[in-house]
Amino acid sequence: MNRKFSSHIASILLVLHGLIEIAGLVFISSIPQVLTSFGGLTGPALERNASAIAMYGVFWGIARFIAAWGCWSMRKWALLLGMILSSVTMVSATTIIPAGVTDTLFSIPVLVFLLYAWFGNVAIEMN
Repeated sequence: MNRKFSSHIASILLVLHGLIEIAGLVFISSIPQVLTSFGGLTGPALERNASAIAMYGVFWGIARFIAAWGCWSMRKWALLLGMILSSVTMVSATTIIPAGVTDTLFSIPVLVFLLYAWFGNVAIEMN
């Protein structure tokens, strides 16, 4: 595998993850009370904040699309943006179970492919 191929795989995964994030807005808006809990919120607190939760998903989805576009073009800023998005997602995924499981399943391979795209197959030299 070379760096460009690794970056292209990460781009595809970023787009898929972004689509899932944006689809959350449609899902939450189309089916009332679909969520019973999310990020520690339940009941009325969740109902009041459901649209805000969905909008954050849209922002994250758009950020993933931007990172995917840049990664496809092998731009270092986009590789770094994708790594940051994936790292933050993995750290925060435990607070949004069950959605966090899907986020983690996308974020881990994206991070691995982007790290490979950045560093390649370079070995560490030991003195």
